[in-house]
Amino acid sequence: MPVLLARIDDRLIHGQVVVGWAQALKIDHIVVVNDEIVKNDMQKFLFRMATPTDINLSIFTVQEAAEKLRNRFFDNENVMMLFKSPADVYNLLKCGGKIGEINVGGMHFAENKIQLFDAIFVDSYDVEMFEKIKAFNVALEVRMVPTDTKKDLFKAIEEKFYKKNKG
Repeated sequence: MPVLLARIDDRLIHGQVVVGWAQALKIDHIVVVNDEIVKNDMQKFLFRMATPTDINLSIFTVQEAAEKLRNRFFDNENVMMLFKSPADVYNLLKCGGKIGEINVGGMHFAENKIQLFDAIFVDSYDVEMFEKIKAFNVALEVRMVPTDTKKDLFKAIEEKFYKKNKG
């Protein structure tokens, strides 16, 4: 499979991703998937500065990334795809991009969000997007770094999000 890791992390490229994941998986191409970042020259510049020189970096819109996946553009590389939000993943799937598993690694606190794990906070929209991703038969797991044990995202949603919103 060309995509070794597909990860939701609202920080996108940072030390945990570059040192932890990219080194462990021997990634040679990081693909950031987000419609807004494609238009933001400053963010693109900062991401290029944060990416090691031996790793290629591409920044695509959701539509462009889905097309690249459909056309098997990444088949000869070890790719890590980074998404800012569950909505970006869902939109990629709607556009025909195929991904078998999503790692959820960081969704930070904001007002009206409920904490599921140390660095994962969700609101009702995030949960709706996760449910829609799951409907595409995509597995979702939580791990900050490769050496962590996989945690069940939906068990945490049931235990922490739904119970809090029912009470």
